[in-house]
Amino acid sequence: MRCFGGFRLELDGVPVVWSGVRPRVRTLMRFLAAEAGRPVHRERIMAALWPELPERAAVNNLHVSVSTLRTFLEPGVARGASRFVVRDGASYLLDPGPGGGSDVLAFEAALAVARHAGPTGDATTVTGALRGALDHYGGDLLPEDGTAEWVVADRERYRARATEAAALLARVELDRGRARAAVLAARRALELDGYHDDGWRLLVAAQRRAGDVAASRRSQQTYERVLRSLGVAHPSAARPVHVTAA
Repeated sequence: MRCFGGFRLELDGVPVVWSGVRPRVRTLMRFLAAEAGRPVHRERIMAALWPELPERAAVNNLHVSVSTLRTFLEPGVARGASRFVVRDGASYLLDPGPGGGSDVLAFEAALAVARHAGPTGDATTVTGALRGALDHYGGDLLPEDGTAEWVVADRERYRARATEAAALLARVELDRGRARAAVLAARRALELDGYHDDGWRLLVAAQRRAGDVAASRRSQQTYERVLRSLGVAHPSAARPVHVTAA
């Protein structure tokens, strides 16, 4: 199950085709997929999908949509026997199941490994975890849901965390003396956020360390243009780079 860069679901290795499913049921699936493995209270679901309806009508729509989704994913499933869409009191949980997976869960798990290793942790463990997280982050969370209120904040949060992960990876690689790897990581941070201050300074430093003076100078000039566009004065060259763990 993938939510980054566009929603995709495979069951037993076969891509699921959603063309015959009602739009609201598809939206419910994506909503639960973004929260895979975590129970979501029904009031939160209703507020996101049916904000304009009275509570009774919203509850009815939720029950019908959940039933439809279960039947679609598991034809013939008995009431209350779904393996995937599980009710937990007043909440619903989408369970990937044994052998299943979610890019959102994998992204968070990889960041947790890097975070638990801490600044004094093994560099190989940290860089491996950060690279894994960035591999799972394939783009914005559920772009097909546009500016829907329920997804915008999480989308921005995940993008910011991926940006910080890339910048932290650049910092660690630079500290290890792997300047070219640091350049690639800093560029990834800037692809995600072209205004990321540490990303620019890490890119300039990594290119200089790699011996590419011309590229470092060009990046510095671009960075200064970005700062001017924001009305920010040129930073001190001695200012250290600080990147927080994602």
